Amino acid sequence: MPEHRRNAALVPTLLLMSISGCTSSGTAITPNRNQPTTIASARPSILIGQEAIGRDSLWPILAEMAGAEAIREVVLDRAIEEELRRRGLSINEDAIESERQRLISRLAPDANEAQQREIERRVLDGRGLGPNRLGALLRRNAGLRMLVRDQSEPTPEMVELAFRVRYGPRRETRIITTTTTADAQRALDEIRSRANETGLLAAFAEVGATMSTDPSAALGGRLGAISVEDPGLPVALRRVLNETPVMQLSRIIAMDSGFAILLVERDVKPEPVSIEDVRKALELDVRERQQRLHMDELARRLLIEHAPTVLDPSLRWSWDRRDGR
Repeated sequence: MPEHRRNAALVPTLLLMSISGCTSSGTAITPNRNQPTTIASARPSILIGQEAIGRDSLWPILAEMAGAEAIREVVLDRAIEEELRRRGLSINEDAIESERQRLISRLAPDANEAQQREIERRVLDGRGLGPNRLGALLRRNAGLRMLVRDQSEPTPEMVELAFRVRYGPRRETRIITTTTTADAQRALDEIRSRANETGLLAAFAEVGATMSTDPSAALGGRLGAISVEDPGLPVALRRVLNETPVMQLSRIIAMDSGFAILLVERDVKPEPVSIEDVRKALELDVRERQQRLHMDELARRLLIEHAPTVLDPSLRWSWDRRDGR
């Protein structure tokens, strides 16, 4: 399973946190490089018939709906900028463009152009990443990467594990993810109901395309060949992946971000490649993975160190209930 798809599909990362209006189908990921235009609060935001509704009427609702996430992003933006200034560093447009290319590569490097656009759209749409939030996300990631760039040197053990994950035995796998166990059970029942008529593989792909919350839904849940040793996968998922027979539905897997069902299409034999032939590429890949881990750790620390005092009542309501508190 490619690293980009694992991160986007299964493990919440800075892609959505710092992971993760949206681009429409057929529109490439392009950050808004300009600051949002300031609009006077007296200017109407919407019209209902002939009645003008201003921002003041919308604000309490918006703040309660997404205030906590907005606060996290704003706090992290400012904390990263302060840390960069303290170290005498700055972000340029090349660094932001590199983050944009990394994002596209993680989402769909092996898909064709139409599939790539659909996966981009689904991920951005599902996470509410419009042009302003996307531009800020790319800038945050560029700043965090700059701050941790000297902490990510791969060890020989890391490289050897990466070699086994990429070139060792793997399993061609599809996945369906849901937010609740009830939805996962409905997906299982629907697959079994359709399988007698269309076959198990087609039934899984059809149900995945309509019911799965994973970005791979656009590809019928296809993840590609993945290793049971892959540390980028949740432990519970790796365990079930290892024990599930070929062309049999897995049991429902409980994960931190929801629930999953797997279908293993076939087992893939190790590739006849020497580790010395691919060592440089593996080192680059491991370094990228280590950077992501250090970026996550730094973001968590900065959020704690720069914890805000929330004064607005609607924002405070949302902030006090973050993460199920």
